[in-house]
Amino acid sequence: MPRYTIRQNRIKSGCLAGFTMTSGGELVSDKDAMYHGVFLRGIDGGESGSAWGRFSFREESEGDVICNIYIFATDNRRRRGSKGEQDLDLDIYLSDPSIEVPDKTAMLKRLGARQYAGSSDCLMYDLKGRYLYVAIEAKGEGSLRLRSMMVDSTGDNFMETYPEIYRERNSFFHRYISIFSSIYNDYAGDIEALPELLDLDTCPVELLTIYGGWMGIDLRGDFLDEDILRDLVREAYSLNRMKGTKRAMERILEIILREKAIVLEHNQVKSRTAEDDVEIPEHFKTKGIYDVTILVKRHLTEELRHQIFFILDQFKPVRTRLNITQLDETPTADSNTYLDVNFRLPEERGATLDEEFVLDGTIVLQ
Repeated sequence: MPRYTIRQNRIKSGCLAGFTMTSGGELVSDKDAMYHGVFLRGIDGGESGSAWGRFSFREESEGDVICNIYIFATDNRRRRGSKGEQDLDLDIYLSDPSIEVPDKTAMLKRLGARQYAGSSDCLMYDLKGRYLYVAIEAKGEGSLRLRSMMVDSTGDNFMETYPEIYRERNSFFHRYISIFSSIYNDYAGDIEALPELLDLDTCPVELLTIYGGWMGIDLRGDFLDEDILRDLVREAYSLNRMKGTKRAMERILEIILREKAIVLEHNQVKSRTAEDDVEIPEHFKTKGIYDVTILVKRHLTEELRHQIFFILDQFKPVRTRLNITQLDETPTADSNTYLDVNFRLPEERGATLDEEFVLDGTIVLQ
């Protein structure tokens, strides 16, 4: 009997409410959403009266969150409507994002869907029908992550090994053996998920620091965002090959800042200005040949500056001293600025003195 793995394409064809899907197919709840629900289109068993075994998934929750699962099997996807109402196509109805989660779950209840509360391993031995509909509703306060959803039409791994007299579906013996099947399936799921632990796109964030350490990059401290951390580890090999070069520092800055920065080597600037008979800027006269200035076209927080220095210190040339200069796009004209060609007039802002506003020349007291 087949096993159906609920992957990204099947999830996308359904409807997500209050959940977002990561690149690895994991569903993450949105704390700001009012309702949280996952509705799948009907899974086709291939023939009328198909028997179904179990539905399982993995969940990680924080706070007071509980999952309600609704499962319904039928041979006909279209349901006859009441007087004056059109016939209902379950696939279209459940995948319609304009219909609220409570309305969909109420519909499933009216159809007689089986309900499971707080369970991530649901037995469906008494359900028969060609099309199987699965819905997950999350209630409570907190965060929730769902992954590894799977439907098994067999339900357990051991019943077929017993004599025919013991194979009665939904019997006491069948349900008892299912306990050990659940344990077996958990181990099997862990084994099948092992390749994901070595995939930099799907592995847990905690492993990225370990993988970075294997490549000689210290990423401990949880000071980088997840997407930046994954990009650094993904390019660790090529960055190590360029270690000690200007190109390595430029690439690291591009990964962290999500934009290109300018890296100026003071010895190169001095030699170039000497050759071209150009006066050296005052800033460069006080710097040595081992100084490097990084020009960034944005404001950097103190935390971000520390992140940049911590990573660059592992890739910069020996004896190099790093400096970061933040560039504004245009100067602001105030009482201490003459009208240059690149100035801009500040926009007036209203402020109240007790709101801790900085009087920077653009504040209008009210």
